[in-house]
Amino acid sequence: MNYENVDLSFKEFRDLVLEGGSFCASTLTCAKFVGCTLRGINFSDSFLGEAVFENCILEECTFNHANLQRAKFIKCTLTKSSFFGAFMGQVRFQECLIDGCDLSDCQIPDGEFRKTLISNSSFERSFVKSSTFEDALLKSVNISHTDLRKVSFINTTFDHIKDEGSIFYGKKPWSGKSSSKSWDEFESYGFD
Repeated sequence: MNYENVDLSFKEFRDLVLEGGSFCASTLTCAKFVGCTLRGINFSDSFLGEAVFENCILEECTFNHANLQRAKFIKCTLTKSSFFGAFMGQVRFQECLIDGCDLSDCQIPDGEFRKTLISNSSFERSFVKSSTFEDALLKSVNISHTDLRKVSFINTTFDHIKDEGSIFYGKKPWSGKSSSKSWDEFESYGFD
């Protein structure tokens, strides 16, 4: 199955099992994947703006350098998948399981992780500023060198978090230790 470099905007994929195919560099604006099992599918460099994955299983899928602006993952299981270097502004994960996934070097401003279990995964060197984790569980997650400024952790549980060099204001909810304050983002340019 090869859907590389094609426009599949608004296409709906329902109750399919797709294995080993490629959507590389394709446009999937507002595409929907409902009740699908995706194994080894490559979405690298694709545009998935406002795409929806609902009740899907994604195993060993690759979204490297993809644009997932405002994409939604609802009641999905994502295992051993890679989002390395993806842009995920305002992405939403609702009632998902994310296990063994690589979310490093990602841009995830204003993302939402609600009722989601994230385990054995990495956000290393990612920009997660202003995102929300609510009723979530983070277990064995690497957030080293990650920008977590203005991130909200609401009713979130933490277990074995690696946070070397992460940027977070105030007391870190996963360790109870206070962060050193960095005011670099508050620069005065004067007033007119």
